[in-house]
Amino acid sequence: MQAVRTAPISGLPCVAIPMPPLSPSGNLLPLGSGPALLSPQLLPPSLAPASAAAVPVAAPSVHERLTAAASAVAQSRDSAALPSSEASASASESQFRLLVGEETARSRVAAWTDGPAAPNPSGLSAAEPKKPLDPEKGRRVRGMFAGTAAMKIGMETVTLSIPLLVLQAMGGATLVAGLVIVYGVAQAAFAGAAGNLLDRLPVQKVLAGAVVSQAALVAAVITLGATGILTAWTLFPLYMLVGGAVGIAEISRHSIPPLILGHDEAALSRYNARLHIFYEVAGVVGALATGALITFVGPLWALALQPPAYLLSGLLYWRVRLAKQDAPGPRFLRPLLPGLRERISEYFKDMKAGAGLVFKSGRLRWVAIAFILPQIVHRLIEGLLAPIFAKRVLLDPGAAGYLLTASNMGELLGAVLLLRYAAKIKAPKWVKWGALAMVLSWVMAFTHALPFVLPAFLLMSMTWSAGDLSLRSDVQSSLGAKDQPRAASFLYGAFVLGAAAASLGLGALLDLLPLAFALAGVFSLFTAMAAAVFYASRRLGALER
Repeated sequence: MQAVRTAPISGLPCVAIPMPPLSPSGNLLPLGSGPALLSPQLLPPSLAPASAAAVPVAAPSVHERLTAAASAVAQSRDSAALPSSEASASASESQFRLLVGEETARSRVAAWTDGPAAPNPSGLSAAEPKKPLDPEKGRRVRGMFAGTAAMKIGMETVTLSIPLLVLQAMGGATLVAGLVIVYGVAQAAFAGAAGNLLDRLPVQKVLAGAVVSQAALVAAVITLGATGILTAWTLFPLYMLVGGAVGIAEISRHSIPPLILGHDEAALSRYNARLHIFYEVAGVVGALATGALITFVGPLWALALQPPAYLLSGLLYWRVRLAKQDAPGPRFLRPLLPGLRERISEYFKDMKAGAGLVFKSGRLRWVAIAFILPQIVHRLIEGLLAPIFAKRVLLDPGAAGYLLTASNMGELLGAVLLLRYAAKIKAPKWVKWGALAMVLSWVMAFTHALPFVLPAFLLMSMTWSAGDLSLRSDVQSSLGAKDQPRAASFLYGAFVLGAAAASLGLGALLDLLPLAFALAGVFSLFTAMAAAVFYASRRLGALER
């Protein structure tokens, strides 16, 4: 028998392809004479040797066998040439598409998905059997996307309308800052208790309940305003409860992805990016609709958009069926609302546990700086500076809708960029770009022209969004299901308390000084925070190398 040896391929051994002997006339001998032409490992599944019990089938031609062998060699060469990081990203992308139903299951090289394939005598990778589509996981993902989109539409209504309502009817920037403080403190307090609550109840039910509660509270604000009895004394308690419900909702919402996708950081990054695309598309719709409603009917009646959007969101979240979670611990057996002393003790215990998780890890300490400071700047720009800039500088309260729309468009683009380049660009680089973009806030101090201000809002939010989402994925993938809500509660509480404290100082500054000088002071603070974030990004990059 003769043998033909192929040219060496980088990283692979030479593959000998035995040829059938020639007849005296020089023709190939018929199939079945001489040894087997190809080893079973080189045959595709359809040409693999049948078992003894199988029904015999017609033998393939020599041409078909040689074509199969060449295809196997080419496939092995392609898989060997693909860098491991890109292979991992490709596998995660394919698995995610299977979850959301964007493609059907297909054969993939086993080393790209569930680990290295069993070695073959031929040295070539065996193809993994087809995996069936998981429709249940696809429904969970789509339910989260739809619920988040509906929630974001109503959220933008509250973000724009409440500060403008206070500015028009109740006072100046200091009162708006006080509202932000009450909102932020409640967020931090309730977010700290969220870990304990999630130990007792299914996470999607907690999320749905927090969202529906916000709808009821905003409906109460509208009712009080329509009857003429809405004052600071009635608005502040209601808005504090809204902030508390937001804190629980955010911790619950960010605790769900690992329950759907596990702790694969690449898959979580893609989930978070896709979710944020839905989130920001809805944010653009909500901001534009709210801006138009404020122009025509005022900020109070613009709030009427929020309750139906949140009721729909709550229903969608409630219908998400997660995989069976761990059985509740002993705390579930105790009453849900025991004495106040125990509630306070458990709250501080959970916050201490979250702080311990962050501060005991050198890497998570830098993640905390890179996560918290840009969040504070983002919150101050959208919740305090945008409404004040629209009313006092642009003299058009409805223009706040344009500013928030530009910010949401930036977040949308940031999520798209993260989705596209998640495998190539790591979190530290996104964070570094976000730190540099924070300096663009100075545009508001030098010009009032929207053609310059709107792109600055867009770029700041775009880079912040990509960095924030990549850091969230980092935390979700690096901590267990029990630790992740507590670490997230601590990070979330630190950022909202920091935003509340900064709001108090900035509100007083904006009321006491001429607007130009006050804005210069605000943006100087933002520049100092940007320098700290830039340094944190460098430290994170050094730890990854």
